[in-house]
Amino acid sequence: MPEREAALRRTLAELHAQLEQAGAIDAALRAELEQALAEIRVVVDRERRAHAMQPLGERLEALALRFEQSHPLVTQSIAGVVRALGGMGI
Repeated sequence: MPEREAALRRTLAELHAQLEQAGAIDAALRAELEQALAEIRVVVDRERRAHAMQPLGERLEALALRFEQSHPLVTQSIAGVVRALGGMGI
């Protein structure tokens, strides 16, 4: 597995851990984030590239802004996922 993909997988695992520790999160917001993360896993697993991920990266950035005030650690983890995707050219 290329190093960038491994870094993305580690960052996704960190985000999942942060979500577990975040406490109460609006169910609709959590579901939206989980859907975005599921799409990332599908794309990475199928090795599709940037054209499929561009809208997803933008959605993750928007989600990070919505988490920023109530769950700053989750926001940091989402930002890490966005950076990892960018490092992969996605």
